[in-house]
Amino acid sequence: MRSRIWNAGVCFAVMTMAATGLSGCATAAKPEAMVAKTQPTDRPFPQFLNHAMCVRNVTGGEKTNPLWVSKVDDDGFRTALGNSLGMAGLSASANSCSYPIDVNLLGLSQPGLGFDMTVTSHVNYKVYDPKAQPLVLETIDAPFTATVSDAFVGVERMRLANEGSVRASIEKFFDKLRDAAPAKTASAN
Repeated sequence: MRSRIWNAGVCFAVMTMAATGLSGCATAAKPEAMVAKTQPTDRPFPQFLNHAMCVRNVTGGEKTNPLWVSKVDDDGFRTALGNSLGMAGLSASANSCSYPIDVNLLGLSQPGLGFDMTVTSHVNYKVYDPKAQPLVLETIDAPFTATVSDAFVGVERMRLANEGSVRASIEKFFDKLRDAAPAKTASAN
């Protein structure tokens, strides 16, 4: 009888340790994983945006609680967008920035549980021209799905889905920038 109780106790302890090892702690999204990479085959950006943009404000992000789920914070988003602009040839230094960008991360729609985890980021982008007039005002919803083959552990899969969703959002934002046209100036007669 004592042996059976001891075996049950050992079995319970092993299962608890295994469950703890598989669950892990939530980690924040990694900025380098959220960077949008432009391809040579992508449509070019308007010439006036080249080396003329900077990230002015990022709001709405949340810090990750390791005991809960992965989130995207303001600094991580700012770094990812800034690096994306740099890789695309759009980044300017703060003192030579003609087209500042304000970003509001409205939220991440995240699943509670699942094998395939789809996260949709909801991000508002505002780009202003040199006269402080809006050039691009766009709210972008961008889903991304991370599967069990991407990461077995759920908190890791959620982080990958967050990163993919923000990367997809920045890519869609870049598509909007490619369509941007400078404001028409009134001609003097």
